[in-house]
Amino acid sequence: MLGLALVAIACGGGSGESTDTTSRVPANAQNEPVVEAADPTPKAETTEAPAPTAEPEPDPTTAPTVAPTVAPAEVPSSESANTTGPLSSGCGAGAVPGTTTVMFNFEGQERVYEQVVPAGYDDSTRLPVVLNWHGLGSSGVEQLAFSDYTALADAEGFIVIVPTGLEDATGLNSWELTPEQFADRDDLAFANTLLDQVIETLCVDDTRVYTTGMSNGGYFSSVLVCEMSDRIAAAASVAALSHADSCDPSRVVPYIGFHGTNDEVVPYDGGESSMAPGQSVPLFELKILDEFAEFAAAAGCDVEPRVAQLSPEVTSFDFRNCADDVQMTFYEIEGGGHSWPGSAVSLAVSEAIGLGATTDEISASETSWAFFQQYSLDN
Repeated sequence: MLGLALVAIACGGGSGESTDTTSRVPANAQNEPVVEAADPTPKAETTEAPAPTAEPEPDPTTAPTVAPTVAPAEVPSSESANTTGPLSSGCGAGAVPGTTTVMFNFEGQERVYEQVVPAGYDDSTRLPVVLNWHGLGSSGVEQLAFSDYTALADAEGFIVIVPTGLEDATGLNSWELTPEQFADRDDLAFANTLLDQVIETLCVDDTRVYTTGMSNGGYFSSVLVCEMSDRIAAAASVAALSHADSCDPSRVVPYIGFHGTNDEVVPYDGGESSMAPGQSVPLFELKILDEFAEFAAAAGCDVEPRVAQLSPEVTSFDFRNCADDVQMTFYEIEGGGHSWPGSAVSLAVSEAIGLGATTDEISASETSWAFFQQYSLDN
């Protein structure tokens, strides 16, 4: 249920369009899989901190009912994906439109992801793919709902893949941010194998694969910018991102980020997190805009961004003249909390459960998709 992990919702897991779009910034502003019906009940999440503290749960009557569209589907069987040879294509494999839960084996464990295939899918036209990573303590079902991608994918004609992470020592689903974080797993290898699995079972344009995510998933997307630049055409992070000192991508990845100035889970200017009161956590000490600026600097962009007030609550920091003419833009949400901008679920419950305000002046999903469409690995 919503509220299981504060950061989960903040890190991703709700759905729906903003109920008021009059003041919204235009979106173009800058091995054997088994399919089951997706559990439509969204929950919530947390961020990668020592031990999350309990926060008030929202009154369930205040949260809108969010249910991904479920359609029966068959996913053709595939071997465990490998990246050492050419992948087989899922074009003509017979997958049907709809939202389904897919399970496959990776490193001896059953893994699961939500798969959204748009209504116009005919399994002969190669479609773009958006990988969407949930926050700490959340799940693929929650993230799909929270980030509002189902209707958008249907309308725009792209595939969305939303995996669920493994539990950490505290029992919260999470993503690995450094190779040494978890001795018993390799989430970077999982991300590559997941993408292989998707390419082999669906008709995918593998030059147009994008990544996004919230909180722990936002951090993980920034990891993929560094580690999967040969496969990720563009990226967007919401409510968390960081630039590793070891980041050395093989190509410049176009990147955008969104973050609220009043985020108490992943503090915008660094500091104590509500997830780890009284503790100093290095990851939370990072200043988010500075971290994004490091990506921009590595991309050869101008040091000083062009700053524009897009609306009363939304300011853009556009780092110009980057290598390969890529766009690197950061969206600061004045007064925003640990939330997904433009999310109806976030607008409904985030303040009630202590995650802060959500703006409806920009949609992170629509803006990200408009951004993604500009890029492929071929340009």
